Amino acid sequence: MKVNRTFPITFKRTALLALALAALALAPSVTQAGDQVPFRAIWDAQIEITPLSPPLVAVSGSGEGRATHLGRMTAQSIAEVVNLATGEGAASYRFTAANGDEVLVNFVFTAIPISATAFSIQGVWQVTGGTGRFDGASGSGTYEGQVEFTGPASALGQFELEGTISSPGSLK
Repeated sequence: MKVNRTFPITFKRTALLALALAALALAPSVTQAGDQVPFRAIWDAQIEITPLSPPLVAVSGSGEGRATHLGRMTAQSIAEVVNLATGEGAASYRFTAANGDEVLVNFVFTAIPISATAFSIQGVWQVTGGTGRFDGASGSGTYEGQVEFTGPASALGQFELEGTISSPGSLK
């Protein structure tokens, strides 16, 4: 599945988005490393949906891909909620390198319907920390992807993020 990049980013103002932005703003303070370097990650994910209080759903995603400074990595959602009425969502993910080092990332995004079963995903992300050589990491950028539902509570997705991250060598 190829990520469709033709849809404009549309952020509707709702309570969910306000809460997600507040969560990013109130996240534990991250030590800002001086050197920011390009960061890019691409991954495929299997996604499961669990209804919450309508119109909210919990989303659980896991997959594999590649990222600069990580190499081959796994991507695992820690927490993710989407408002089906507005398409707005917020998520926390853990990217884990083969050696076990982790980068923790928060996302705020909008899911835009492009067919009866597919959605374009667009938003922003922020590094909130990590482990190993990413302990105290910072960074941010943009995020996009595409999700195709394969059943009422399951989907497959492809995602890509681009931006910067503090240079792993500058954190110690």
